[in-house]
Amino acid sequence: MPVRSPLPLPLPRKNPMHRDPSWDPLPVRGTARLTLQFLLTTVYAPVHWLLCTTFTLAFLALAVPLELIGWIPGVEAGYGKLFDALYRVFPWWPRWFVTLPELRHEGDAAFYQARLEAKLARWAVKWKQPQAELPVRTYRAVGAGYAAQRLGEYGWGLQDPASQRPLTGLKLTRTAPVQTPA
Repeated sequence: MPVRSPLPLPLPRKNPMHRDPSWDPLPVRGTARLTLQFLLTTVYAPVHWLLCTTFTLAFLALAVPLELIGWIPGVEAGYGKLFDALYRVFPWWPRWFVTLPELRHEGDAAFYQARLEAKLARWAVKWKQPQAELPVRTYRAVGAGYAAQRLGEYGWGLQDPASQRPLTGLKLTRTAPVQTPA
C-alpha cells in the first residue's frame, strides 16, 4: 500500500502567460513613427483635453435635472453607463499618445521596470479602490507577464487572467491589504 503524503499535491493550472506571446515584451516601435506620434500628441492633446472637459461639463449640467427626476427607476444607472461608454470611446489619455520619456526610452527595459515599480508603489499607498487598470504604456518593454508577476508583491492581482488583453492593458483587483514590499 503506497504511503500518502500529508499535503495534497498541487494540481496543474492553465496559465495563459506561459503560452501566449502577447504577455512578452512588445516589439520596439520605429523612431520615425514615434516621433510623428509625439508631434501629433503635442498638437492634438490640448484640443483633446478641451473636448473631454467640455463633455464632462455637459454631463454634469445634464446631471442636475436628472437628479431631480432620479426617482424614476434606472435613470442613474443608465446615466453612469452612458458616462462610462463615452470615456471608453473617447478616453482622457488615448493609447496612441506618446510622451517625451516614451520617445526617449523606447525599448529600454530598465526604464519601464522602474516606471512599473513606481506606479505600483504609488498605488499601494494611495489607491483605495478595489479595482484598477494598468495601461500598456506602463509595462511595454518588460511585458505583461513581468507586470503580472510584480502585482502580487503590491497587493494586486489580475481580475480574470483568461480574459485579459495584455496588448492594451491589464485589469487589476485588490487581493491584499495596502502594503509596499520590503
